[in-house]
Amino acid sequence: MIPERVDDLDGLLAEIERQHHEVADMFAAVSADTARWRPDETRWSMTGHVAHLGLVNEKYLDVMGRVVSEARAEGATPRRSDGPYRHPWVAKWFVRTMEPPVKRRMKTFRPMVPEPDTDPAETLATFQAHQEKLGDLVEASRGLDLGKIRFSSPFLAVMRFSLGTGFDMLLAHNRRHLWLIRELRERPDFPSDA
Repeated sequence: MIPERVDDLDGLLAEIERQHHEVADMFAAVSADTARWRPDETRWSMTGHVAHLGLVNEKYLDVMGRVVSEARAEGATPRRSDGPYRHPWVAKWFVRTMEPPVKRRMKTFRPMVPEPDTDPAETLATFQAHQEKLGDLVEASRGLDLGKIRFSSPFLAVMRFSLGTGFDMLLAHNRRHLWLIRELRERPDFPSDA
């Protein structure tokens, strides 16, 4: 949900918390070997999907953290608003393409490709730290105009997002990969830890 008013931030915070628990529960239900299992060399494991989120979210959170700090430091009146926020239509379209169910696979830029032997415990800890940082940024953005504050993608500078679409894009991207993990776990050849 792209925030339209300041009250919508509570929904974002609830989604951050929900994702935090869902990933923790997924990893708690399997062994480290199972978390690293891949159906073939072209597909990612549970750990691979979450490690990918770590690589992507870290870059976005750094950029978004800077723009929130700059907006707070400036104290400029046009940068403050409780809504309604106006977001770029291209960014809103891009966020919609992230939402599950996954209809088509997307090419992943090399800096976003996880190592196949990533440690599940470290990967989970990184994801949880990023979710906490995202929640802190959402809280810090209260009162800022989430439609006017803009930033460029750290991976493709021509792609610009409003801060509000940036928040929802990260959550939608997380939802996409959580859906892919659920799909992976439903495969008949997925290892059983029973």
